[in-house]
Amino acid sequence: MTCASGGIKQGYHIDFTFDDLENARSFCDILGAYDILPKLTHRGDLIVVYIKSREDICNLLALIGASKALMDLNNEIALREVRGNANRRANCDSGNIAKQVATAREQVEVIKGLDLERLDSKLREVAVARVENPEASYEELAEGLKISKSCLVHRMRRVMSS
Repeated sequence: MTCASGGIKQGYHIDFTFDDLENARSFCDILGAYDILPKLTHRGDLIVVYIKSREDICNLLALIGASKALMDLNNEIALREVRGNANRRANCDSGNIAKQVATAREQVEVIKGLDLERLDSKLREVAVARVENPEASYEELAEGLKISKSCLVHRMRRVMSS
């Protein structure tokens, strides 16, 4: 007698276990007729037909009328996407802050080694603002000096190359 069982695992993974290769292949053919593309593997004496594609899992759940499971999976997908996007944004922000801090530290060190009296007044103003506000972003420095960010960047480059 042939037996089969199946279930959804944590995340995006659904599998069906068969004790007969012919039935497992037939099941794969049936799923393939609905454009659901499973994979087949062996686990000891058992044959496992599994699906890892989110889209294919959703299509299978819809096909068999498992609307609650489909809704739960779609909620899980949405939650994971929100978490993933939030993590990517946080990592990006963290990276930008680290770059900003490193750049400001380097600028302050260079400026402290300069004879500020030799700089023209506009460059001196930018250099002093940076030393007095090492934590400030270019936007914040430019706003404080009442100049554009582009102008600040240009002047800072000139200060750094002095």
